[in-house]
Amino acid sequence: MALERVEDDGSGFARPNFGVAFAARHAETLLVVLVLGLALLVGLVTAADYGVSTDEFNTDDYGPKALAWYTSSFADRSQFETVEDYLWMYGPWFQMLVAAVQRLELANPITVRHAVTFLLGLAGLAAVVPIARLTVGYWAGLTALALCLLTGFLYGSLFFAPIDVPFLFVMSWSTLAIVLMVRQEVPSWRVTLATGLATGLAIATRTGGVITHAYLVGGMSLCALEALLRHGRAGYGQLRQIALHTLLVILIAWLTAIALWPWLQIGNPFTQFLEAYRHFAKLDTSFEFQNWGRRTFTDNVPAWYIPGQLLARLPEGFLALLLLGISVWIGAAGSWTRATLGTLHRSGLMGLRPVAAELAKSRAVLVISVAAFGPIGALILQGSTLYDGVRHVLFVIPMLAIVAACGLASLLPILRRIPIVPVAVGVAHTVAIVVTLGILHPLEYAAMNGLAGGVAGAYGRFDLDYWSMAAPEALRRLEHRIDAEGRFAGDPPRVLVCLAWREQFAGVMFRRNWIAETDLQKADYLIATERWPCAVGTTAVRVDEVTRFGRPFAEIYANRRRLGK
Repeated sequence: MALERVEDDGSGFARPNFGVAFAARHAETLLVVLVLGLALLVGLVTAADYGVSTDEFNTDDYGPKALAWYTSSFADRSQFETVEDYLWMYGPWFQMLVAAVQRLELANPITVRHAVTFLLGLAGLAAVVPIARLTVGYWAGLTALALCLLTGFLYGSLFFAPIDVPFLFVMSWSTLAIVLMVRQEVPSWRVTLATGLATGLAIATRTGGVITHAYLVGGMSLCALEALLRHGRAGYGQLRQIALHTLLVILIAWLTAIALWPWLQIGNPFTQFLEAYRHFAKLDTSFEFQNWGRRTFTDNVPAWYIPGQLLARLPEGFLALLLLGISVWIGAAGSWTRATLGTLHRSGLMGLRPVAAELAKSRAVLVISVAAFGPIGALILQGSTLYDGVRHVLFVIPMLAIVAACGLASLLPILRRIPIVPVAVGVAHTVAIVVTLGILHPLEYAAMNGLAGGVAGAYGRFDLDYWSMAAPEALRRLEHRIDAEGRFAGDPPRVLVCLAWREQFAGVMFRRNWIAETDLQKADYLIATERWPCAVGTTAVRVDEVTRFGRPFAEIYANRRRLGK
């Protein structure tokens, strides 16, 4: 049984072995455009609803200062001296882009940041459509895209994860470029250039982007294997071309990374990169959080942490299809392994040519397999510091969606016999998810599936609102309360918003002339969040709360000592 489940029809897209009519292909394209258009409309309309995540305070400072490095002809070093420690070890290209768009004053700076982040994230998700078509078949692209958009943890994060979303974008498009490259016997110069730029942008976003080199080298090695099997010694010239294009991609990638990442420019680029890589491989950060109801520390997470988090955060339908897709690929790999062992037993090494050719032809699927599971395995093996759910592997979810789409493709021959039942189940499941996300808005990223007990059952057992996205809604409620009372008509209130050592920056969320207080004793009101319950142990009295499914995500407290004066 071949790992590769598709054939090339000459159009550049994949054709499933069971065949699909042209009309169906056209319908899928229209539906993809419709889904992307609807998501774009909803995202831009609601971008202003989201608050400032704790990491957006420092990246909003990083962007303009990184931009100044270039506009000052590399004289302004403020990005290395006055931004939050070690922020310079992330590539700043996206933060510079946001800073440039913010200068256009199209809207509130935070709204602009959220809109630009969402646009980039949606563009990253769009890349799964061609990847899935090329490696699975028709309708797989639409399926993978829909699964991504219906995953609340992923969809909500598209607005306010200032480093993870750009990384998702570059990793998705890098993977697509590599898939396009390995599908050709000898890559074209245009695809080679695009792959070099995309993988370079990945490295220039986060050190983990270097893993794209592993995808590239592995895929191109299988290209070389196919050339040898097909042409023998006559294929040596093709081998040289493959090696040249591979090396050229790596060269372009590093030149791109160096050009876009100032940290690599102030010393030996490779020494600088290794320092950043080592820093993020084992962050010196330790704090406690809940993981499936167990006390867990960021610098000592169990090996099952990432799979366990995905098991709780991916929708049930996504999980079911993902498990099916994994079983299909494992079955294909098992069949190939049995065929290889059988050939070795019967014919020895000389008989391996057919199975080796089969492996080489499956290289595009193998690239996606590595992109879906390789980063997770690497993080587990190196014992990385992890926290905030699994936002560090946000970029893997689109690849997992492609595997899930493969699971659905394997069911199509059966589902076509009884189409009404699966369609009804799919529609009902989708409607239930959309309703849940509507109720959670703008806390979609806190969505949990039934295995975790839903949002209500997961509350207190998982780290849900780690970005403190409920704080802005609490502020809006406090605005209405103070306006109604008229208590501070001539003297603005002092409000403390608990945001992990960034309370002094909370004023950017205020829509009134209030004072962002940092001293709990001097605050008139406190906004306590799930991660930062700052009112515990004080005499402050709770006056309101922001709830979802009966659970408080933010609470408003009045300081009786202050207000009583």
